[in-house]
Amino acid sequence: MFIDVTRRRNPALIDAAVELHQAGRIPSNCYVVDLDTVARNAAVVAQAAKSHGLTAYQMTKQFGRNPVVAQAIADAGIDRVVAVDFEEARLLHAHGLKMGHVGHLVQVPEHELGLAADMEPDFVTVFGYDQAERISKAMQERGRVQDLTLRISEPGDTFYPGQRGGVPLADAVDVARRIDALPGVRMRGVTSFPVVLWDETAGAFGATQNLETLRAASEAINAAGIDAPVRNTPSACCSATFGIKAAAGATHVEPGSCLTGQTPLHAVSDQPELPAMIYVSEISHTTADAAYCIAGGLYPRSKARTALVYDEVGAEPVTAAVELDPAEAIDYYGTLRLDDPRRLRIGSTVVYAFRAQVFVSKCFVAVVSGIGSQPVVEGIFTSTGFRLGEDLLPVGGLDGRTAP
Repeated sequence: MFIDVTRRRNPALIDAAVELHQAGRIPSNCYVVDLDTVARNAAVVAQAAKSHGLTAYQMTKQFGRNPVVAQAIADAGIDRVVAVDFEEARLLHAHGLKMGHVGHLVQVPEHELGLAADMEPDFVTVFGYDQAERISKAMQERGRVQDLTLRISEPGDTFYPGQRGGVPLADAVDVARRIDALPGVRMRGVTSFPVVLWDETAGAFGATQNLETLRAASEAINAAGIDAPVRNTPSACCSATFGIKAAAGATHVEPGSCLTGQTPLHAVSDQPELPAMIYVSEISHTTADAAYCIAGGLYPRSKARTALVYDEVGAEPVTAAVELDPAEAIDYYGTLRLDDPRRLRIGSTVVYAFRAQVFVSKCFVAVVSGIGSQPVVEGIFTSTGFRLGEDLLPVGGLDGRTAP
């Protein structure tokens, strides 16, 4: 999906990845993140959000909750994190990242509420009164007040499978009143996901009904006398969509894929954010009609169409068509279609570029700085953000605590 634009707008990333892979400095089945370009993108996004009066929280799941990358983004101007599940919050908090938003998409588990409170996030999202009541108890024990946002869910809104839940619009005011009356918490706004989606036919981003539902819920709650100004609008966050969201009354955005230059818009037009992440592997074996590369990190919703195969550093690559397996398949191998696949050298480097969700993949992540000058591998990590040693095993040993 992004191989052509990456080759054109950030060819140094591909060159560096091929060289590092063929030298054995990064493993196969590995996402390679261009740290400097991510930091540059983050500065662009931070300024764009600010120009629209929006507060931005960085979304890290797309690049595997990586703490080195997250810190670079924080240093560039997006200094707080949205943790879509509590595993992400726990890891990044351990690395000193500040929490902006927890509990959305995944609610905080009951026995983690105390730790969540101690992280002092700007907001915790709840899907109803019961979750707010539990947070209230944790906050009373700490003598502090936690701001909450309420997830709204209305028939006709768009939700992905496995991500449903929230309060119906008709019940929003009543639930908000009950939450705001609880000690130790304060009702501060509403959220939903996704509020903007890519329209393949139109070739543009457009609002879902969720955005109008948020507006209606926010206006009703505030009209009832509750001071709840926050409208958090995750999904499709990038410089190009901030105007749409701000015009609809948004206060908060959660950029993720744009930090690596990989929203659907970035695949079809040049945007301020540059491509900054690719997936690298190697040819494992061939048959008469296909070549196969070691996989584990391929994403079934990636829409990848082509990959580049490099026999050696500096060589002109062979372009192969990507055949994506069904979502129910385990991606032990990636299938590549091309004429005479047996001409490919076993061990040749394969480069993909697609929109990823690294945190749900079985792969490595290499963070590289100095691309375009003197590349430095800042570390090899798991897909969920834990640093690995030179043996690609957890730092601290098999029986020790995995270092953050």
